[in-house]
Amino acid sequence: MRPGERAWTRYLILGLPTAYFIALVAFPLFVLGRMSFSVPERGRVFGDGFSFGNYAEIFANPLFLETLGVTVRIGIIVSLCALAIGFPLALFIWRAKGWVRSLVIFITIAPILISVVVRSYGWIVLLSNRGLVNSTLMYFGVIERPIRLIFNETGIVIGMTHVLLPFMVLSIMSTLQSIDRSLEDAASTLGARPLRVNLEIILPLALPGIVSGMILVFILSVGSFITPVLLGGQMVMTLPILALQQFQTTFNWALGSAIATMLLVAVLLITTVFERLLRKHLIRGAG
Repeated sequence: MRPGERAWTRYLILGLPTAYFIALVAFPLFVLGRMSFSVPERGRVFGDGFSFGNYAEIFANPLFLETLGVTVRIGIIVSLCALAIGFPLALFIWRAKGWVRSLVIFITIAPILISVVVRSYGWIVLLSNRGLVNSTLMYFGVIERPIRLIFNETGIVIGMTHVLLPFMVLSIMSTLQSIDRSLEDAASTLGARPLRVNLEIILPLALPGIVSGMILVFILSVGSFITPVLLGGQMVMTLPILALQQFQTTFNWALGSAIATMLLVAVLLITTVFERLLRKHLIRGAG
């Protein structure tokens, strides 16, 4: 290959992903941001002029701020639940061997292969008043009447934790694979019990994967739409649902764009602060 052809090929390889990113990510985000500062007009997607009125309306209306709090709270709870389940599961997979390891990995990532709608309806069947969970608890006398497990934040958290758990497990697994197993054997030889080995050796070394998993799960959970709609039953309002209502019901595209932009900014701020705090903790621990 000639030098000129080699340079042309290199530019083509780098240019195609760049063009893809600009066309399908950067430009839509620019349009969304520009639309959020426009003046709403009836019958038009794009309003004329430039105004901060949409953001002023958001911060002046308690409903928007309450919805933001609910969205962030659900994201944090889902991240913590996914971590509580995902870290022990990732440890088990890391230490397992043979067909047991393959089987657990398949069971863990299987939810990704199923439609979100199907999974959400499956949880509705399990968590409804006459579902398997309530029927079993009532049969054994644990409860006298059904517990409300869906059409509230509890159902959303359960469903979204199940949907996003594989992302947490895979993120932690990617870090565990780089840990030298001889460290665990050395700690055990020196008399450390398994619990202490996991908390004082494995957990700190797996912290980068835990952080990556929590950030990923948080971002996906606060931006989720289908699961909150189906398991929340329109009883729990999140920012994605509120933004869609502005687009489809009131046809206020400017306000809907402002809500979506505010969600994006809030997620970026929260993840950036969390990452910097953790980085300081890691640097301090290394020192």
